[in-house]
Amino acid sequence: MAHSFRLSGFAPVSILALLVLQLLAGCASLTAPWTAPEVALLGAQPKLLGLDRQSFLVNLGVTNPNDRALPIKGLSYRVVVEGQELAEGSSELARLIPAGGTERVDVEVNSNLLGLMPTLPGLLLTKDTLAWTVSGIAYVDAGGVRLPVPYRHSGTLAPAALVSGAGF
Repeated sequence: MAHSFRLSGFAPVSILALLVLQLLAGCASLTAPWTAPEVALLGAQPKLLGLDRQSFLVNLGVTNPNDRALPIKGLSYRVVVEGQELAEGSSELARLIPAGGTERVDVEVNSNLLGLMPTLPGLLLTKDTLAWTVSGIAYVDAGGVRLPVPYRHSGTLAPAALVSGAGF
């Protein structure tokens, strides 16, 4: 005796509904909000110092405060030291920073060092620490879409780190 198996009309709809829910749950994890990375100024190293152009390697520490890896594809930044802009720019990156992890990111920038030149020697000689602010946008890969995540952080560093990169 042959038995035939038939799905009731309810079963295919249930299976389809479960598949749709699973797909939505997967998409939600891709678009769950990101907490902005913590970006810190670690130091700067002069590469080229001239009257018409100054080039620096700016060392940034990027910390991922999220509970999942942070896939950064690009970073725009504005670095201000003692209220004066030191550097501004953007860099393409391909970094996957682990949850809770920190990576050093070195970016080459053309700088406004001449704007700081009149005050820089006095700052370096009279201050124990220099106040800095780094702000910008981290571009996160969210399932093939570059999601902009703004950040802004401030702190202090030793004057020697600003000109020699010795702070890391």
